[in-house]
Amino acid sequence: SRLKELEQEAHFVAGEQFLTTSSNQLREILFGKLRLHLLCPRETFPRTGLQRPPSTSEAVLNALQDLHPLPKIILEYRQAHKIKSTFVDGLLACMKKGSISSTWNQTGTVTGRLSAKHPVSWCPCLCLN
Repeated sequence: SRLKELEQEAHFVAGEQFLTTSSNQLREILFGKLRLHLLCPRETFPRTGLQRPPSTSEAVLNALQDLHPLPKIILEYRQAHKIKSTFVDGLLACMKKGSISSTWNQTGTVTGRLSAKHPVSWCPCLCLN
């Protein structure tokens, strides 16, 4: 899958295995190992927590993506992971006998339209654009 490809690519570019969803491990690689914050001193990096380590937010990764390929890979991974966890995993939980079907209500709305539940039927592909 695309998530696995992005994960392998991130490990290759970073030169080590790490948990792609871990902000702490990513922070250690970006700012500890690669020291990308030193290559871009004009940027102010938001800090998080009591010890105030640099953030790995989308804004920071966007600022760093021209300096090294890893931030761009992580941004793409996060987007693909969000879509998978929001849409695909939820629909797979509703699958019965290899198909997904909603429960349709004929009197589900005030205006007389049909409505669906378990899962709600709408096109998640609109969110991909």
